[in-house]
Amino acid sequence: MSPRIPLSTRSADRTRALTSFALAAVLLIGLAAVRAEDRDNCLYCHQFPGLSRLDPNDQRIRLFYVDPAYTHAQRGPHARLSCADCHERSEVAVVPHLPVTPVNCTRECHLVSPTAPERRFSHDNIGRMLEMSVHSPDSLRKLEFTGGPLLKPGQSMCLYCHDEPVFSDASPLVPGPAHASDRLFDRCDVCHLTQVPLDTRYFLRHVSSRLAPARPTLEMAQVCAVCHSDPKVLADRQMPDAVASYVRSFHGKAALLGDHSTAGCVSCHVRAGENAHLMLGPGDPRSSVHPDHVADSCRSTVCHPGADKSLANTAVHLDLPTARGTIDFTLAALFILLTLVSFGPSSVIVLLELAQLVVNRHHHAKAYIHTVLDRILQHRDGRHRLQRFTRLQRVQHWTLSFLFTLLVLTGFPLKFADQAWSAAIINGFGGLHAARTVHHWAGVALIVGFSLHLAHILAGVIRRSRERSAEGRALGLWGAFNRLPVAITPEDGRRGLQLVAYLLGLRKDRPMFGRFTVTEKFEYFGVMWGTTVLGVTGILLWLVEYSSHWVTGRVFNLATIIHTYEAFLALIHVGILHIYNVILAPTVFPLSRATVTGDTPEHKLADEHGEFVLQVARDLNIPLEADNRE
Repeated sequence: MSPRIPLSTRSADRTRALTSFALAAVLLIGLAAVRAEDRDNCLYCHQFPGLSRLDPNDQRIRLFYVDPAYTHAQRGPHARLSCADCHERSEVAVVPHLPVTPVNCTRECHLVSPTAPERRFSHDNIGRMLEMSVHSPDSLRKLEFTGGPLLKPGQSMCLYCHDEPVFSDASPLVPGPAHASDRLFDRCDVCHLTQVPLDTRYFLRHVSSRLAPARPTLEMAQVCAVCHSDPKVLADRQMPDAVASYVRSFHGKAALLGDHSTAGCVSCHVRAGENAHLMLGPGDPRSSVHPDHVADSCRSTVCHPGADKSLANTAVHLDLPTARGTIDFTLAALFILLTLVSFGPSSVIVLLELAQLVVNRHHHAKAYIHTVLDRILQHRDGRHRLQRFTRLQRVQHWTLSFLFTLLVLTGFPLKFADQAWSAAIINGFGGLHAARTVHHWAGVALIVGFSLHLAHILAGVIRRSRERSAEGRALGLWGAFNRLPVAITPEDGRRGLQLVAYLLGLRKDRPMFGRFTVTEKFEYFGVMWGTTVLGVTGILLWLVEYSSHWVTGRVFNLATIIHTYEAFLALIHVGILHIYNVILAPTVFPLSRATVTGDTPEHKLADEHGEFVLQVARDLNIPLEADNRE
């Protein structure tokens, strides 16, 4: 007779048995679920991120991790394949695996769907397509890279361009909020779940990925750069670095700033809707980049619809550093020279002016001008007459400052698209499209304001042209123009040289200027010149679909160069010289009152605008002791 087991012990054994049974059931169910998605149960080991080994042949670490989510959530087209569809089953069926043969991407696969029978599939047809393309397997086998072979012997050449494909986001195809796709699947499953079996979730993701580009624009350029930016490949094939020149172009910079809709490599080198594996060289009459077909890519509905065929003459791959001897290179060099010639003397004058303050140098006529100033300020209308900027001019100045700042913030990030601060500024405006919109309309506002300013000046010149000179003759348009406060005359040139001589210590007397000094007049006409040049080239480039009917594509390259270098010229002068003169200079710090109230500090009037002070005194009939000015 067996010994009697206490009730508490039997209860504990029964609990342990039930727990073990539950755990076993859960494990079996889990394994069944895994096997339903991972037929060979490869993820049993390969789901661990640390799975790797050191290859003794080249001392490199081989990583064997496979993201389980790729298979379980069907994130890519290969998720429905068994691992043995690509790898030799005899090599991976044993653990540890035998040495694995490189995968042949054109071998036959077995597609498995939960709603359809197994089907056979192969990429062998793509191999035949490549034979007819510019990227034929024979040409790819001959590639020699700077850093040595990129693929191991026997590896598929598909790996030059392809890695593990992942489905893109399907939400753009589904209208409404982000969770609307779930309701769409429920709607589709009404029929496709049982009556017409179809894996709707997989199907939608596959279709959305095929409707969108295979890769984002910048990522595609990086793929092409594997060959088209490798120094040895370029030297062997005598090709330019097409990827580098693309990145320097507008499209490349837009891609760097996150614009995925801009034209990329495939946009031009493959016709819309055609197969990228059939890409042809520019010498083939069927190629999209053949001279007879380039315009079709440029004038597509997603790029520049309605543009003239001449737009195709625009050099997308223009590389100025290697374009010596061309009009493009010459124009860029001339603008650089213009920047040096204009900025150099102006900056020297600024430094010499600062030196005068350091050594506390004064010209002897300054005391006399101060005396005249005191008499003018005692006059009831004196302070008003000493204002060098009217209220309208001050409004125009600050409007110009605001628009100039907007144009700089929305334009220059495109020139430095590879810098992190550029992306931060563009994102602050809401993306590249929003920033360009702001840039365009700020430019329009500047052109409108500039036109109104010119109209105001022209009206004044016409009105003044009817006045009589001291000799009783009409001034005429030229005479009236020369009497404008900002007009640059031969006398200004003479006084400018006298100023340089004075600052260098070669002259005892500082020349006296009128309402505006020669440097201020130079800045004013610089703004006039810059606004005209930037406005014309900006409109030309913005409305390319219309302007291409009037000018050739080559003009757009020249317009881009002019717009870019003139913008640099404007920023250098305004950002350094003008900011110093009206904000940082010790005589006006922290801000010139003339830009706010119209008033100029007395010491600055006496030092730089003596002729203006004397003229105001004459207009107010204040007696001058001419003999004492010296």
